[in-house]
Amino acid sequence: MFAVKGLYGHIQRNSLKSAILLAGFVALLSVFWFAWCVIYSVLFWKPVGLARATTIWPYVSAYLANGFDLALGRCWVPVLFSISWFCIAFSFQAHLIRLSTGARPLSRREVPKLFNMVENLSIAAGLPMPSVEIIETSALNAYAAGLGPDEAVVAVTRGLLDTLEPDELEAVIAHEITHIKNYDVRLMTVASVFSGGLTLVGDLVRAGFRARSDHHLGDAWHLFDLFRIFKPRAEDLDVEDGVPVTAGAKLAGFLAIVVTLAGAILALFLVHLFAIMSQFAISRSREFLADAGAVELTKNPDALISALTKITGQDEIPGLSDSMQAMMISSSTEKMFATHPSTPERVTALMAFAGGRMPVRSTRRPARSSVVAPTAAARFGRRRDWSGVSPSR
Repeated sequence: MFAVKGLYGHIQRNSLKSAILLAGFVALLSVFWFAWCVIYSVLFWKPVGLARATTIWPYVSAYLANGFDLALGRCWVPVLFSISWFCIAFSFQAHLIRLSTGARPLSRREVPKLFNMVENLSIAAGLPMPSVEIIETSALNAYAAGLGPDEAVVAVTRGLLDTLEPDELEAVIAHEITHIKNYDVRLMTVASVFSGGLTLVGDLVRAGFRARSDHHLGDAWHLFDLFRIFKPRAEDLDVEDGVPVTAGAKLAGFLAIVVTLAGAILALFLVHLFAIMSQFAISRSREFLADAGAVELTKNPDALISALTKITGQDEIPGLSDSMQAMMISSSTEKMFATHPSTPERVTALMAFAGGRMPVRSTRRPARSSVVAPTAAARFGRRRDWSGVSPSR
């Protein structure tokens, strides 16, 4: 007999982890703004009263102090940017998700049995009927989108419809319905917006440098750009209030510029890295909870285990962004950049706490390199009679 209560006990702590990780984005935003203020101080502000300093630390301290004062005095800038970014991202999130995945809406007339399945599971979960969409790809995957139950979307791939048995598809749909019920989609949207905002500036700067290096002298152009920045800053250190600066102080000042700027750039890189990793960690923590909800709705842990086993290794949708990977039911990315727990981890939890068993029927599929046909239906020589969907042209 399945023990859904035990499974929830196994993953309940993930809700607290998700809240802590999401709160961490605020700290990352503070570091992000401070690092850019320090960079501004290094490039456009000159410390005074250090004409006889022979070590870099008085200069570094001065740059950091000025950067802190600037960040505190202009703290409204990141707040305004965040509010504007949120408004834009939230307003267009549905369109952006559909554009990223290539999903299109389906009607009940096209897939009556699929619609009935989604509707029954929504009623069982106490939710309004979400919209149903399809992604025309032979990959096996699905996702839920929308900021709340009233505007939710459940999307499945063509490969998922063509390959899974009805009970397996029901388990996948129940997983996505649970994401909607638990407001995981809203949580992931907020995490994605935070992560996207923190990494946007870095991506634009990196793209600009890459465009320059492609057009000019490759990696040497990066060094030339840095030289053009440091040269006038070094010349600024020659004289202070009409008093010549000693050679030792000038060298210390120049090294301080290099060290402070490198430290600020390193901080921005770490913010970029931790923002992405935090988003993925939130995604991983919610998958166990959605698996538990699927078991609660279907009372069939075996079907979910079978579905996950079939999906594994066949879930890759070409061109899908990392943020969208985190919203899918499965992703092959591994280790610290994984957006999902591994399939063995999810299956082990379902077997240990929900009484699930490994499927006895074969789930072996052709290797990716040997697949030539464009659709899963062509690979298996038949189409599930409940899909009723013909590929769009």
